[in-house]
Amino acid sequence: MLHDTESIRTPEQQLTRTVFTPELSELPAIFQNDFLQGFIKHPERFPIGVKRLRFWERSKIEFRNATDIGFSFFSEEYQKPGDIIEVTITSKNEINYFLGKVVLVMGSKKGYEIGMMLLNIEDGPRLRIVEQICHIELYLSDKRYKEGPFLSKEKLTEEWIERFAGNFPVR
Repeated sequence: MLHDTESIRTPEQQLTRTVFTPELSELPAIFQNDFLQGFIKHPERFPIGVKRLRFWERSKIEFRNATDIGFSFFSEEYQKPGDIIEVTITSKNEINYFLGKVVLVMGSKKGYEIGMMLLNIEDGPRLRIVEQICHIELYLSDKRYKEGPFLSKEKLTEEWIERFAGNFPVR
């Protein structure tokens, strides 16, 4: 009788997932990534550039020791699983490039949560440092907005490290 039953769902309902996460008071929600556990999650409010590499661009790049380090980010543009992409993260003094292979794409009302695996083993520790800098910069911005612009950058950085660095994903 199941073949007679028809599912009536709108596209919005199909993309919505209900997930129950534990209450972690000391762990910022930005670190929590329900479907990509263990991936380093990029904060949505921090700008990121994504470029899909074409065949002729991929053939020029040498991949050295693909890693098991995952990275996830939000994008308004769809990325096909299996594609090789270049992610650009700009900090105050430099531009960081990371190559990865898209392993997961999850749709939502606003866009897509993209999960990728890094292709070069030396990018893993560098990505972790760059992502911590992104999170610290947002923390500084939020604290200064809430408590005033004259707060010490060094003290706020130390505070973030004490509170959150231990919970930051290692891989």
